[in-house]
Amino acid sequence: MDTNIQAIPGLEKAFAVRPSSDDNNDIFTNVHSLWCPLGLNAVFGGVLMSQALNAVMQRVSPSSIVHSMHCHFVKATRVGTPVFYHVSRVSQGKASSVYTVSARQNDHDVLIVTVSFRRASAPVGNVLKHAVPKPELALDDEMEPHRYGEGTARSLFEFKMATASIGKGDSDPETKYFRRIVRAQSNLARPSGSNEHLLALVCMTDTYTAGTVGRAHGIPVYTRFNAGLKDGNPQAQVAFKALSTVAHTIHFHNVDHVCVNQWMTEELHCPWAGHERGLVISRVWSSDGVLLATCSQEVLVRLPQDIIPARL
Repeated sequence: MDTNIQAIPGLEKAFAVRPSSDDNNDIFTNVHSLWCPLGLNAVFGGVLMSQALNAVMQRVSPSSIVHSMHCHFVKATRVGTPVFYHVSRVSQGKASSVYTVSARQNDHDVLIVTVSFRRASAPVGNVLKHAVPKPELALDDEMEPHRYGEGTARSLFEFKMATASIGKGDSDPETKYFRRIVRAQSNLARPSGSNEHLLALVCMTDTYTAGTVGRAHGIPVYTRFNAGLKDGNPQAQVAFKALSTVAHTIHFHNVDHVCVNQWMTEELHCPWAGHERGLVISRVWSSDGVLLATCSQEVLVRLPQDIIPARL
């Protein structure tokens, strides 16, 4: 699949939504044009998830803190047509609340999201507490960040890969761990822990995940990539017949520590693939080692008949 792409808005604009009308605060729509990842023809799911969460955040109390969102992609979203986010409250309790968002395009559901919130509360004494520590990464100090292509959300983010994947054996896809540091290419003005940083984190969790399934088998997402820096005409050719997200779940652990202006550590792992599906588990840590989020993504993966994975 070979496609040209157009310019996209900046990070703050990517997740911007507004009420669709003055007399309805339950329906929101995107402010700026939607866009596709390089080489693909469906709208980038990370932006849709961020916009869906942004719509819900405009409905909940400021004292509510998001702790999970479960996203199901039910239909490919196309560029050029607005998306409308219909927000509904499912439950409201003293300690938690649950909302659903139905993202619709041309009156068809394209994304269904369930978002759970908890109330901000003072810490108490008897609480179970632990977290997976941030892994130590081997990075090349002279390596320039990747600023284009996969993992950048069309240059909204930049990253550096660790020099080696970690696993029991390089031939075993299920034992490979892919690690990188990632941050926004342009700083957000709001302080860390604000909604803007959280929405950017949601977007970031979808930038490198789907390709991890093929990467575990030694298959890169792109067989050809040209950032178009000289002629302004970026192009890309994708190695897969189909590569798309089926479901994406994020569990937020420490939202107050989220700061996309600083280098975050992301670790990705594909424990299973089969039946044209793959499951990817990822974790994200702050620059000072706080576990920010744990994610899982189910990916639809279809290979052209001329590609033979390293291990079937």
